Amino acid sequence: MKSLKISFKIYCLLISIFFIFRIILFLVNLDKIEGTTGGEIFNAFLIGLKFDTTTACYIMALPALLLVITELCGKMPNIIRIFIIWFLSIVSSLTFLVCGADIPYYNEFITRFNISALNNMKLGQAGTVIKMIFGEPKFILYIIPVIVLLILFVWLIKKIVNEAKNFEKGGYKNKSIGTVVLVVLVFFGMRGRLDLDNVPICLNDSFFCSNNFLNQLGLNPNYVLLTSAMEDVENDYFSNVEPEKAIAEVQKQLGIEIEDKDFPLSRRVVADKERNNYNVVVVLMESMKSNNLTHFGNKRNLTPVLDSLCDKSLLFSNFYAQNTRTCYGIFSTLMSYPSMYPGNPMYGVPLRKYESMPSVLKENGYSTAAIIPHDKQFDNIYGFFLANDFEKILSEEDYPKKEIINSWGIPDHLLFDHSIDLIDEITTTWGGDKPFFINILTVSNHAPFIVPDIFTPRDPEFDDEDKEIEYADFSIGYFLKKAATKPWFDNTIFVFLGDHGKHCATPYPISLDFVHIPLIIYSPSLIKPEINTQISSQIDVFPTIMGLLGIDYNNSTFGIDLLKQKRKYAYFMNGNKYGVVDDEWYYSSDLQGNSLGLYHYPDNDATNYEEQEKEKAIEMKFYGESNWKTMLILNGNRTEVSRFLR
Repeated sequence: MKSLKISFKIYCLLISIFFIFRIILFLVNLDKIEGTTGGEIFNAFLIGLKFDTTTACYIMALPALLLVITELCGKMPNIIRIFIIWFLSIVSSLTFLVCGADIPYYNEFITRFNISALNNMKLGQAGTVIKMIFGEPKFILYIIPVIVLLILFVWLIKKIVNEAKNFEKGGYKNKSIGTVVLVVLVFFGMRGRLDLDNVPICLNDSFFCSNNFLNQLGLNPNYVLLTSAMEDVENDYFSNVEPEKAIAEVQKQLGIEIEDKDFPLSRRVVADKERNNYNVVVVLMESMKSNNLTHFGNKRNLTPVLDSLCDKSLLFSNFYAQNTRTCYGIFSTLMSYPSMYPGNPMYGVPLRKYESMPSVLKENGYSTAAIIPHDKQFDNIYGFFLANDFEKILSEEDYPKKEIINSWGIPDHLLFDHSIDLIDEITTTWGGDKPFFINILTVSNHAPFIVPDIFTPRDPEFDDEDKEIEYADFSIGYFLKKAATKPWFDNTIFVFLGDHGKHCATPYPISLDFVHIPLIIYSPSLIKPEINTQISSQIDVFPTIMGLLGIDYNNSTFGIDLLKQKRKYAYFMNGNKYGVVDDEWYYSSDLQGNSLGLYHYPDNDATNYEEQEKEKAIEMKFYGESNWKTMLILNGNRTEVSRFLR
């Protein structure tokens, strides 16, 4: 039967191209398979065949149906043949583009291409992303195989489908048998398994060993993208956690003994010191993981300035980001709310106003401002900041065009120059004698890496990323040296933290380097140097700063004052996975509650101890899921968080 043969050729062509993309992903990530066996690698590719088959069968279901119908009729009309060629060319081209984008996306976020990746392509942001891609040579390399494979596919698909021109009449018995065979094969191919008693193939079927890369290698990024797009955050995620128990658990974690009748997390915080009106400067450093610092074991001496600050500041050494993208780091640091996949917490209609650091400080007489290096529309940061009580926001359009060196705007040292000017403007004109709060977002430690002429790397043999880390650290010193000459310096608290970390090779579902970041609170006149080793998180920055300022306020967040309370675990997300960590153990799961293991991470042990330490795994799982479930309940059921301001 000709339609069966043609369909099989289309299937083989799709599978072959998916295989090529998987090979490229594999070769680019050879460093991540250390310690694995040949059998495990083979199994990953075998699982990949299953996911590719499912994806291919969904693509070719409609063309296959048209082929069998026209063959049964004994004739293939030209319009149907042309439609099949165009349909396969367009749909397959889109899937190949996703496969091409998946490779650099995985290298950046250590998760396969999913719906959260499309957040950066919203209206007003696509230009920035495109400029970033073409500004980084290695990204362009991934476009080449996409273009070549697209041209090859379109050429071959025309030849294959044109074979349908010569359908013969008659032979209905054989055609009927062939039709049944083709329908059955496509049906079971779409399911990804032959067993009708079980659910169709799902993401969990890719997990088979302790190596995180191999567990994801078998996935087809198109399957991941569509699956993540169809997931309903409110109904699917943490559906096994009872709302009442989740809220009660979070209240227990936060030390809330008497529930506010209006809002279950609301509690009045009365300062134990006299209000001091110190200024506050929060610097969110792009991709600054703890492991960049010599203080945390890095041997390359990339961050002499930050290492020096560690010895002169209040340093939180067990501090974790909430997620692995900048928008989440901004949101959690300023709003003290957990960050949740998928989507961007700074989008929404209407934009939410939170009981946040800028809003509480503004209510208490502070001037508030923010400065960002790039387009103000990216991640909707400008609108979100305006909605949450930042009185002035500087962005790319406010800087001379000659200072804009790439898609991410101006380099860090110039950003700090403008920050100094902004603070001077606040203290001498519109802010006057009021204390100020300013949030600064750096970006130089982000590809494409461009080191400005003002800085000379210590070792020319360092790769571009290490040079950029050195430059980012240099810029912090540049900023503080200038700030030290200003009259407002001695009365200012400087807070330095990463927006997130950067992935390193790891046996774990989420690299801890991706979320383990430094928190440095520096003020030589006001802050006594100390190393605080307790588990802590970005959501704790706001309450901790309020404690240092001696301000009474209403706290309706998930954060605690780290100088007065203790947190048992930190929790974080990356894509469709989450982690919960303490000083000794690291538990991970996906958002549907499927466990990915319990690990003893201080010695980089890849052994899954979940069976031996069941109670510990259950406790950590419940801790993390209770917070995210509570966040979903509270953030979804109220229209204005600002009504809880006191």
